[in-house]
Amino acid sequence: MSENANLDGHSVLFISYFYPPIESTGVPGSMRTLKFIRNLYNGTFYVLTKKSSLTEEYNAMRHLTLPVNGERVLRTISLDIFHLALSLRKNFRFLVSKILKKNNSNEVHSVLNTSLTFNSRPARSQFQRVKDFIYDLCYFPDQAGPWILPAIIQGVRTVRKHNISVVFATGSPWSGLVSGYVISRLTGKPLIVDFRDPWMNNPFHQSKGKLLDDWSARLERRVVRHASAVSLNTHPLQSEFLQRYPDIPATKFFVMPNGFDPADFEDIEPEPRTTEGGTLLLCHAGFLYGVRDPAVLLEAIRKANTALASLGKRITFRQIGDVNLGYDITERFSDLISDGSLILDPARPYKECLSALASADIVVNVQPGTRTQVPSKLYDYLAINKPILNITSPDGALGELVLNKQLGDLVSFDQEAELTELLVAYGKEDYPKSFPGYENRDEFSVSHISSALAERIVQCAETRPVNG
Repeated sequence: MSENANLDGHSVLFISYFYPPIESTGVPGSMRTLKFIRNLYNGTFYVLTKKSSLTEEYNAMRHLTLPVNGERVLRTISLDIFHLALSLRKNFRFLVSKILKKNNSNEVHSVLNTSLTFNSRPARSQFQRVKDFIYDLCYFPDQAGPWILPAIIQGVRTVRKHNISVVFATGSPWSGLVSGYVISRLTGKPLIVDFRDPWMNNPFHQSKGKLLDDWSARLERRVVRHASAVSLNTHPLQSEFLQRYPDIPATKFFVMPNGFDPADFEDIEPEPRTTEGGTLLLCHAGFLYGVRDPAVLLEAIRKANTALASLGKRITFRQIGDVNLGYDITERFSDLISDGSLILDPARPYKECLSALASADIVVNVQPGTRTQVPSKLYDYLAINKPILNITSPDGALGELVLNKQLGDLVSFDQEAELTELLVAYGKEDYPKSFPGYENRDEFSVSHISSALAERIVQCAETRPVNG
């Protein structure tokens, strides 16, 4: 922990839907909360999170032992009304089926079948629209919606029982921010909301229809106006909030990048290499899907390896994690798999991923040119201090950060020829051995970032929350 991140004895309720044990998709959200808690000093911590039935075998963060800094973890169930309704419908159909069989009544069967299955096409279409709306409403503002009410009940009890000084809610999912907002309103305690991603204008957002999308926008406004402080994880996201809320004092908004915690990397040992000599190993750990498409890299590797063959060298790309693209990667790049230039490994626990990354020569970011989002893996890459190849747009949030802070090489998705030349240069120059490190690396250490959070927590604890 950092003694510069002194809470002056204040207590904090962290609302984090993701907290160990957790599957790999929840690791970034879990790590942000864990890193803050571990680096704060002279305070008391409570963590409100979802109840998990995940076994240790599938826990992506099973290397951790809780608590990490004396925090008390409070786990609450979800009140899933839609799931309950489906169960009731299933039981109702089963009961009706038994009655029909017992009475052997074709007439009753015909009537009930019509009412249950909606045979006419217009009726089914209308019914499906209603069903979809009910589904979206039950999982509003996101899939964690059923967790909101139990979280509020548990959170209010905790704040009152333990005299919590400040409520800190992180999202996504946005249900965590909504829970924090209501808890703060009901208890009068100041609220800090932490945006790890944009809620509005999120490029990966799937619309729930105009009505619910408008409700989401209103919810964000209520949460932001009420909060005593609003944390954003990138400067572009902070700029977007300043433009969207020009009537709110700019001092309410502050930036806390995800960063890396040196404590997570103290015992990381590179795993043994299985590639042949003369192989330059590139590695990416994480989900590849949709616009996170590595095709340009794989096409460039195919051409670069042809150019490097006479030198006895080869580029290999190792993907660790699920792949769900608009094509079959094993079919399209079967030749690369056959000659060992593409290695596809399943998802692995976080610690094992770090060891795999540490054994690579170069680590890879595959990130669309999102305006406000920076992938959290960038900070893992900085922590292990490896050369980074960023495949992204130069005018996106990641691209701007990479260029401004000189955090590795950058190539756009439409620059296959330039990427091929870069890979050939890597192979010829034996690039990793000449890598000098990153001059601005310490700027992204969580021990530094947590000091800003501690300062905000103390400020908020000494002032009344802003109603809104």
